[in-house]
Amino acid sequence: MAPKRSPVTPSVLEWALSEDGRPRGQIAEAIGVDEGVLDAWVHGEEQPTIGQVTALADKLRRPRAMFFLPRPPVTATLPPSFRHPPGDARSVGPAVRRSVRQARRMQMVLAEALSSEPPVNVPQSNLSTTPAEAASTARRWLGVSAQAQTMWSDDYAALRAWREALDGRGIFVFSLEIGERQRSQGPSELLGDEVRGFSAWDDHAPLIVMNSQRVSAAARSFTLAHELAHLITRYDAACVESTTDHPFGEPVERWCEEFAAALLMPEPVVRAEMRSRGLQDASGDLEDVKAVMRTFRVSARASALRLMDLGLAQRSLYGVVLAHFRPSPPSKNRKMSSPPRAELRLRQYGPRALDAVFRDTDDPFEALSILRMTVPDARQLAEQVPSAAIL
Repeated sequence: MAPKRSPVTPSVLEWALSEDGRPRGQIAEAIGVDEGVLDAWVHGEEQPTIGQVTALADKLRRPRAMFFLPRPPVTATLPPSFRHPPGDARSVGPAVRRSVRQARRMQMVLAEALSSEPPVNVPQSNLSTTPAEAASTARRWLGVSAQAQTMWSDDYAALRAWREALDGRGIFVFSLEIGERQRSQGPSELLGDEVRGFSAWDDHAPLIVMNSQRVSAAARSFTLAHELAHLITRYDAACVESTTDHPFGEPVERWCEEFAAALLMPEPVVRAEMRSRGLQDASGDLEDVKAVMRTFRVSARASALRLMDLGLAQRSLYGVVLAHFRPSPPSKNRKMSSPPRAELRLRQYGPRALDAVFRDTDDPFEALSILRMTVPDARQLAEQVPSAAIL
């Protein structure tokens, strides 16, 4: 008896293959067919068997039912600008894409849950506004004062404060491991730890995602500020680690870099700090960079670039900083342990996002499915997320 065929939708299959990012030949080999057979499915000339659809769903990490939809679920796709990160020729690999899809699916759930509420009032600017002016407006909107900033005890306290300020203004901030740890991909493909973060606009659930994988707290704070700039310009994008010793030069990226620097390190406060150190010309050195790092809880690179942009240091200082602050390679013997799932979800999504899912999902077990949690997990959340106590 001939195997039973499944009438998958060719356009949906083509979309899923494109979103995965791997060459079709590699996917065909993974499911045990020739690439020509896979192409025939895409063009509607042939249909896969039930087992082959199951294999496709497994290898592409998609629900099996998706292949029978009448059209591709375009709302779940990557932001267009994420497909080709600005200033970077590398492609976005499948592991990174899966992480982005995870965040985007959660964003859609939150947008639906909050659809009856007023849109989030995020200030809007364009590139004709100076980054410093836009940053000053955003800082007032967030309610973060220079005095409060200097009181933060360490880089993690600063990161928590920026995240809480954004969350308090309606911007969801997710902390996810983007992509995989293994460096098994080709040189033309973005690795997870090279994507610092990304943003995606929605009127009810504007989103910033920061990468928690081998990225320092100070660097993550800069990512939050950089991605806020993208939300303010309403331009979805990915923040990608540069393959050179210089930051991106694309106009939008450069504007966002300058915005982030001005938001985290306001010019009047930086100049006052440097005057107190006796610096008023372009002779800033490594010790001045360290002072900026301590005061504003930012990275060495961000500190050096800020001093350079304000005419307080020579361009050569950037190379000195790169040579001095070399990141330590991860220990091969270090064992990675995961916290309890309830704690992990709090770290990843924050209590406001978890509360919205539990509060606005009719079936509490559907909420568990969305969050990939169990009933005991939800009960552990009850103190921080009261709506989880329904289970």
